[in-house]
Amino acid sequence: MSAQSFAAMWINDGQATPVAHNFDPLDHGNGSWMWREAGTASVLGAAQITLTKLKVKGNASIERWRIKSYLPAMETVTGQNYDGYTAAPRLAYTLQSVHDFIMPARASIAQRNDLLNYARNLLSNAVIVASIKEGTTPM
Repeated sequence: MSAQSFAAMWINDGQATPVAHNFDPLDHGNGSWMWREAGTASVLGAAQITLTKLKVKGNASIERWRIKSYLPAMETVTGQNYDGYTAAPRLAYTLQSVHDFIMPARASIAQRNDLLNYARNLLSNAVIVASIKEGTTPM
């Protein structure tokens, strides 16, 4: 497999009119790479993505890649007090997704491509979309 450069990524959000967000390389080492959304008002509120190549204990013939995305939500600052003080931004909560790809090292590129496309299309499936977006259960 060819090595990929550690470069910025552009990823569209899920708004009615999608906006491409720039993720700049932040850190790498020990089989892990991290990107952070550029241009946010606060680093605390910046979305992040990590890609990690994990070792599978006792089985060197298996590759495991983990992709994590973090989408922080900031508390809404309601304004100033009578002295003109405005509270610093605070993190309210963080939405996360985790995706693991576990493949035998001898799997072909075509098989890996199938797995990637199944995962991509699964995340676009109506049942999965309704469950994640609306909290509905598959019935």
